[in-house]
Amino acid sequence: FLFLHHMKRFPPNIFGLYLIKIAKWFSLVMPVVVIFYQENGLSMKDIFVLKAIYSVSIVIMEIPSGYMADVWGRKKTLLLGAILGAAGFALYSFSYTFWAFAVAEIVLGIGHSFTSGADSAMLYDTLKEQKQEKEYIKHEGWITSTGNFSEAFAGVLGGLLATISLRWPFYFQFGIA
Repeated sequence: FLFLHHMKRFPPNIFGLYLIKIAKWFSLVMPVVVIFYQENGLSMKDIFVLKAIYSVSIVIMEIPSGYMADVWGRKKTLLLGAILGAAGFALYSFSYTFWAFAVAEIVLGIGHSFTSGADSAMLYDTLKEQKQEKEYIKHEGWITSTGNFSEAFAGVLGGLLATISLRWPFYFQFGIA
């Protein structure tokens, strides 16, 4: 409750950055993703290739997404990243094959690249407007900590949902359950 009390004092951009970090790291699928892949007939080699595809898509889009954040605007770029993240999980929710999962990984990777860096830049810009840029490290730390707690909670909840069905964490991640 103390956290929520402090949130009321933040400019809307900073409050939004907390929400973005919570959503980004609230990964219900993380604790069960390997089992999910195996249940869908993928080998460990396939799984490693999928994770490589995800990583390569992030690396390829890192500079273009940073450019977009500078030219198009931080908010629009963050919104695009969030939409692509939701789309990636939607694809996962209805996919059963390696290639369908590969497309989902590419969409998720591109979405990740659009939120990576734009969030920190928006935080700094917002604090600078408020003449509080010296507070950047403190806010970045609090936002990161919030994301870590979100990830921990999601890990427990994702594991519980998987006891019902390995697809349930994906359904809930996308918001269709």
